[in-house]
Amino acid sequence: MKEDQFINTHLSTWKELEQFTTIINNKGIKSLSSKEVQRFLYAFRQSSHHLAYARTHYSKSNVVEYLNSLISKCHSHIYTVKKISSGDFTKYIRYDFPKFIKEYRWFVIGAFGFFIIGFLVSLLMVLHNVDNSNIFLPSNLVENIKEGKSGGGQWNYPLMSSYIMTNNIAVSLKVFVLGVTLGLGTIYVLFFNGAMLGSLTAVTYLYGNPTNYWSLILPHGIIELTAIFISGAAGLIIAKSILIPGEYSRKSSLINGAKKASSLILGVILMLIIAGIIEGFFTPLKISAAIKLSFATITAVILMLYFSTAYLKTNTKKV
Repeated sequence: MKEDQFINTHLSTWKELEQFTTIINNKGIKSLSSKEVQRFLYAFRQSSHHLAYARTHYSKSNVVEYLNSLISKCHSHIYTVKKISSGDFTKYIRYDFPKFIKEYRWFVIGAFGFFIIGFLVSLLMVLHNVDNSNIFLPSNLVENIKEGKSGGGQWNYPLMSSYIMTNNIAVSLKVFVLGVTLGLGTIYVLFFNGAMLGSLTAVTYLYGNPTNYWSLILPHGIIELTAIFISGAAGLIIAKSILIPGEYSRKSSLINGAKKASSLILGVILMLIIAGIIEGFFTPLKISAAIKLSFATITAVILMLYFSTAYLKTNTKKV
């Protein structure tokens, strides 16, 4: 009776796995949507657990042979799913990364929201009372801006580029990894970095030269900040997988969330490398602020066009 109950309880999952296997055999893995692929992997994992249980409790039953055959048929398909998910580097850059940004756009918007809240709060606080800038910025930096001092010394371009890239990659990885704190660490880092920029902007508007300030921030900053928002989105994806596991166990949901989030990180690192090169080699050039701001505008347009390819590709398919 217990065996019959075991079969009746899980038969629907096994049949679902059979259906997916048939579809993949006939049409290939690409015929499944991303949600169907997730469901296929879930049914495979559950059926694997059922096979292990059946081997222990019903070792002489036909259900063991049936499940063993079913799981064996799926192994090649599981390898195919992994192969497609990894892709090659060129395909990732040209197609997959923009597609992932589109898929997780609400997480990116959420990360941007936490950043911009910090920016606006500190901006208003410092414009109201400049002493509030000491909450977010080193006091010596604030005093230098007040006194009209600029960072002295000769730029070592390769060294600065390397330092900037390393620092920004560390910040981005931090907001990604802190997703495991239920997103609290990710939100804090995004908010505080936004607050630092807002405070610096306010002090510059009060005592410095806003045009020169933006010409130093925006050429690399548009790419750099976008990368940090995307990395923050990856952290929020992990947080959601923990807080709202859905039909999965919390552990399985966390693993799935980490895989989704990781799909964004390679693109983030590449963006930060580009931003670091710009910051190390282009930003310090002794050219007019107008040229630098024009360059920043060009980077923004290129970035928008690049990420819009995922939408253009979708519309082309519909036509």
